[in-house]
Amino acid sequence: MLAGIFQILHTPFTDAGDIDYASFDTQIDYCIKAGVHGLVLPAMASEFFTLSDAERIEVVEFAARSIAGRVPMVVGVQAITTAIALRFAEHAAKHDASALMAMPPYLRKATKPDVEAYYGQIAQVGLPVIIQNAPAPVGTPLSPSELAKLLTDEPDILYVKEETPPILQRITQVIQATGDYCKGVFGGANGLYLVDELRRGACGNMPAGGVVDIQVKIYELYKAGRITEAEELNFTLLPLLTYASMYGVSFHKYILWRRGVLRYPAARDPQRTPLNKDDEAAIDHLWHRITEHTISDYTYSLQQPS
Repeated sequence: MLAGIFQILHTPFTDAGDIDYASFDTQIDYCIKAGVHGLVLPAMASEFFTLSDAERIEVVEFAARSIAGRVPMVVGVQAITTAIALRFAEHAAKHDASALMAMPPYLRKATKPDVEAYYGQIAQVGLPVIIQNAPAPVGTPLSPSELAKLLTDEPDILYVKEETPPILQRITQVIQATGDYCKGVFGGANGLYLVDELRRGACGNMPAGGVVDIQVKIYELYKAGRITEAEELNFTLLPLLTYASMYGVSFHKYILWRRGVLRYPAARDPQRTPLNKDDEAAIDHLWHRITEHTISDYTYSLQQPS
């Protein structure tokens, strides 16, 4: 059973644009010390769409060695064709993946029969499959009834990551439509709605960025029945998460860089919105609200990391 906070790993890059594997290793260490229940790569927050096929293979093999079975590893195998997705899935199965995750074919949208065939092929690999139900323009949102059919038809399709707005209503609808065929629905959206997602029956969340230590605490408080404390901590974190919603990978990598997890805040995403000095000042100011809740191994420096 997969449940809890499954952090999506970023792909660290040097200023020259190469994959920074030293930072990759440090990021995995940070996540495990933070208490994550699983790790996910390569996904949207990993900038998977900027990686070559060879790089996608390489980062999975590296992560498998670094994680070394300490937590479940979910591998993103989404692709523009079924054949390519199947190749990624078979590779992941050979390199310690605990589960596979995929959105429907992106770039050129597939027909409904093609989507069913796509997931059917991925499910034949024999690992639990998570359908990433992402919104357009990258995703091809599936209705609760379409999700239910996929889970009913393929016994190894067991989970949904629901990101289609309105996310909270959709989580309820998916749980009701899929019944016992679905082992769990994960939320996304940077963990912005984490407590409300859990209240509506989500099994966990797949966030990104440098505040996962706090999101793990929110989840653990909620599951321990300390709902008010979970809500209060979530409210404390929300102002920072609004910046995550606005700036995406630029925000996440800035935080990880400030905490000494990444050596560089570089990103490849061609549509990223860089932070300016006012943004950085605001984020630095808001960080003081959450400092006491973070793990001490990776502190936040107001000085530029060396």
